[in-house]
Formats: sequence, structure tokens, C-alpha cells
Amino acid sequence: MQNEFSTARMRTIFDDKNRLDKMCQVERAFAKAQGELGIIPKEASDCIQKTVRVKNIAIRELYLESAKAGHFTSGFVTYFSKRLGEEAGQYIHYGLTTQDVLDTATVLILRDAHRVILDNMESLLREQIKQVRKYRQTIIVGHAHGQVAAPTTLGYQLAIVLDELGRYYKELHEIASFVFTGAFAGVVGTYASFGPQAQSIVEKACQQLDLSVPTLCWHTQRDRFIDYAHILAKFSGVLGKLGQDLFDASRSEIGEFEEGYVSGRQGSTTIPTIRPPYLCEILINLNQLICQEMPLMYQSSRITGEKDTIAWRNQWVALPNICLYLSGQVNAARALIRYGRWKRTQIAKNVQQKKTEIMSEALMFALGRKIGKQRAHALLYEVMNHAQNRGLSLHEELIHNQRILSIVSIKKLEETLKPSTYIGLATKKGRPSCEEYFRFNNLFFRKKRLNGKKN
Repeated sequence: MQNEFSTARMRTIFDDKNRLDKMCQVERAFAKAQGELGIIPKEASDCIQKTVRVKNIAIRELYLESAKAGHFTSGFVTYFSKRLGEEAGQYIHYGLTTQDVLDTATVLILRDAHRVILDNMESLLREQIKQVRKYRQTIIVGHAHGQVAAPTTLGYQLAIVLDELGRYYKELHEIASFVFTGAFAGVVGTYASFGPQAQSIVEKACQQLDLSVPTLCWHTQRDRFIDYAHILAKFSGVLGKLGQDLFDASRSEIGEFEEGYVSGRQGSTTIPTIRPPYLCEILINLNQLICQEMPLMYQSSRITGEKDTIAWRNQWVALPNICLYLSGQVNAARALIRYGRWKRTQIAKNVQQKKTEIMSEALMFALGRKIGKQRAHALLYEVMNHAQNRGLSLHEELIHNQRILSIVSIKKLEETLKPSTYIGLATKKGRPSCEEYFRFNNLFFRKKRLNGKKN
């Protein structure tokens, strides 16, 4: 069931092979910088470049080495020291601390995930843009507190979702140079083990990895990962709400939306005639899972002194899970939007059936111009209660109520109850925000795909 929780592309980013590959990249970059500056012998640096590669790792041997050491990075260093030989083996991990390697490797892994996330988000947002344009003029029943409220347009509802998703998509671009920063600083963050050329080593190593250069040690500053995860959680929250709204619109008694069911897709193992909104449920469920991971991210900033692994380890669990769950959620959302079907006939039927209720505010203002808004409010409240007590519809009560007809004519009453006359700026506000986002999307994506360097 893994594809219901994540995508294969994202899983390859957080697997053992890629993690080891990133650790090797970090070790090579640091050794190369030291070799160029004469900190370690050039021959040793060259040997490290050739040897410390994931393709040269025998996984079982590495696991055994780490198990014997009781410390994974120690086992990693010991494993490669033996393969580098007596001389070059002395210079791997030279001056580095475990956190330098693991944090920088995590940054590189997250940057891989970032590319996938942006790709998926862009695809999703393009689908949403199409929906906003397509349904810009489609009038639909609005809801408040689970009850029918006033009319709006489907395009406007979708534009509101698009607007929020677009903000978080933009935030991910803007935070990139801050998040994708090297973590080289030494055991307590003073750079002492790097020697007098510490700054030059860090700058060269970060340049080779295409990462921003840290201003200060950030071993105890976990906000880079927390801020990034927070944006993902906000994005996920919008998708969770979208999933809930589409789930409700799919209810049999509402029937305004239906998931895409192509030939062969089965809805139930027991009831052959139903088409449950499973993708909607996935969107809601994965948002719940992501929300449950965020407390671990927030707690990870509670680090004692200059280093400990108590809270640090939280991020090793929570950050991959958030990225994995989000990949599955965005994938489900994209399929839901692309292949789902809005039933315009049923939407129009629901509007017509509830037109009196959803237009009661408009009627109140029409009456209020004659008798005052508060009096009109009280009058319509009384009319509604009277209709319910007599088992009549609100419309039936209105067209026979003499007090109402003494204020407005039947013709004026019917004109006032037309939903198309009471959608405000929905069609105007929906379109410009969509077009503005689309322009930003194209411009930003063509000019700046992903750059880990400082702005």
C-alpha cells in the first residue's frame, strides 16, 4: 500500500543508497577543499575523491562495521579508512564532526526532495488553474457552518484554494537559499578543528556542493528544517481542506462532484454500484499524518549545550515522513483534480432547489431598503419559522405571505431570488488572481528553477 502514502520517486530520495551517496559527497567536498588549500596531502584528497563513493560500498559490511562501532558515522569512517589505505585513510573525515556530515547530507537529500516537491506542486497548480478558468462563471451553493449560505461560483471557490497554494509554492522558492546551507563547523561549532584556513575550507566545500555558506554554526539552530517542514505542512493543510470539501460534494445527497472512475477501477469489494471518494480520503488522511509529525519538528530545536542527539533525531524521522506523505498527497490531489468531474447539471439543480434559502440575505437587503435592515431580518426569521411549522418550503411561504407582498411585488420578489444577481465580485476576483498567479508561475519557473546559492 506504499503508493497510497508516498510516491516511488520520493522514496528513492529517502532510501539508504541516496543517504550514503550524500554522506560520500560531503566527505569528498570537504577533503577536496582541504587538499586544494594544502591542509591534507593532495594525493590523499585525490584518493578520497575516487574511493569514497556509494558504488564502492558493500552494504552488509558497512552495517556490520557500524554495528560494531555502535555509531553509524564512526562505522562509515572506519569502513572507508580501511579501503583508502594506510596513508589516505588518515585524512577522511579530517576535522569534521558527525553533525557536520549528517546535517549537510540531510540538506542535500532535502534539496533532492525539494526538486520533486516543486515539480509536483507546479503540475498540481497548473491543473487547478485550468479548473478556475473552466468554472469561473458556474454558480454554486455556498456553505457556512455546514449549512447552505449564499451563492458563489465554483471558479471562485477553486481560486481561493489556488491563491493559498500559490503562496506556499512561492515561499518554498524564497526559503531555498536559507535552507540549503552547509553545516560545517566542527564539534562545538567554533571551526577550531579546521585550522587557520577554516573559512576558506567551508566556502570551498559549500561551493562544490552548490550550497549557501553558513554565517555561523547552526548545529543547535534547527529552524532551517522546521521552517521548511512548516511550509509543507501549510500546503498539506490546504489539500486536506480541499479533500474534505470534495468529499462532502461527493456525498450522495449532494452529488456535485465525482472522482474519476475509468474502466476497471473498482469502488467497493462488496457493493458493485458505488464509487467512493477514496482520493479525497487520502488527502484528508495524509494531512493528518503530516500534522502529527510537526510536533517532533518543533521539539527538535530543544538541544542542550552545543550538541546532543535527543531532539536532533526527531528530524531524521519527521522530515522524511513529511516529504514522503506530501508526495503521496500531492499525487492524489493532482489525479483528483485532473480526472474528477464536476456535475454542472446537479450543481444547477441544487442551486435552483435551494435558491430561496441562499438568497435570503439578498432579500433581506431588498426589504430593508423599504422597512430597515433589522426589521427585514426579523420578518424573514418569522416567515422561515412559520414555513417550517406548517411544513411548507420557504419559497411557498414567501409568495403567499401578505406582509412580504405588501413591501415587494411578486415580480420583484422573483427577481431578487435569482442567484446570478448575488455573487458579488466572484467572477472578477477569481479571474485576476488566477491570471496573476499564472504569470508569476511561468516567470519564476523559467528564470529560477532551483538554486542553492545565496541570492
